[in-house]
Amino acid sequence: MIVEVDDRTWLVKRDESSSPEAMIDRFGGGYRLRRFSLVESRRTAHGVYTGLELAETAWWRLRDNRR
Repeated sequence: MIVEVDDRTWLVKRDESSSPEAMIDRFGGGYRLRRFSLVESRRTAHGVYTGLELAETAWWRLRDNRR
């Protein structure tokens, strides 16, 4: 699920009560997907997408491929 933080940032969570796994922010003409971390240097970039839903789908696919 996508949870809006502000008008430029969203968090990707498994469900409402879970911790954030990724973050999406507006970047140029698209949406940048990064692994969530409180430490900026640990936020791994995973690409720029044309929509929020595409970025969220990409996160879950990346996660599934790591298993």
